[in-house]
Amino acid sequence: MKALVVTLLASLAVCPAVAQTRAVPKVATQGRALRAFIPAGYDTLPGGRALGDLNHDGRPDVALVLRPQAETQDGYDGETMPGRILLVLFGAAPGYTLAERAGRVMITKDGGGQYGDPFAGLTISKGVLTVHHYGGSSWRWSVVSKFRYQQGHFYLIGETTILSRTSGDCESVDGSPGGELHDTNFLTGEYEIRKISEACRVLLHRKGRHPPVALRRLADYTPAP
Repeated sequence: MKALVVTLLASLAVCPAVAQTRAVPKVATQGRALRAFIPAGYDTLPGGRALGDLNHDGRPDVALVLRPQAETQDGYDGETMPGRILLVLFGAAPGYTLAERAGRVMITKDGGGQYGDPFAGLTISKGVLTVHHYGGSSWRWSVVSKFRYQQGHFYLIGETTILSRTSGDCESVDGSPGGELHDTNFLTGEYEIRKISEACRVLLHRKGRHPPVALRRLADYTPAP
């Protein structure tokens, strides 16, 4: 079983890593309407829009997930064709200014395995931008990535990855047989790791605090279960 989980995690990490080699197309730095920031060959992913104040200036900001129009066609290949882009736009008077563009943070349409499209949502709450991904087959994985604007850039401040089975959860412990949880707050260094056996016994449950490390920028971040 351990070998199966290791193989599964390794295969999942391949999909988002592909985005590291993709070039992000040129995007306007300012515009009066959101459409001014959508480059040719792209449109907004359904559900890929979130509103909220990210830089605490009292104006509503916007996060957009753009998808290449090619992914709606038969034969789309996320390894060789353009991938998705995350844009963050600050509200300005009038219109918006480009605050961030990232081509690695969004897993491709075909990166969810048998589950299908891995995009599971985009939210802004209390100044934090959160990206949700979910995928797999009989084994399911999820990645929740949190970013905050500080010192002129967006940085990863939290990440939660979960591996679970679709067959159901354990009755005696929180999680599914063979499941895993990894949760890290990169601002405080606090973390939690939980691993459960096939027999629904807790193999490992550890909480602690990592030494301080440099935060990763949104533009350089790749989610990897």
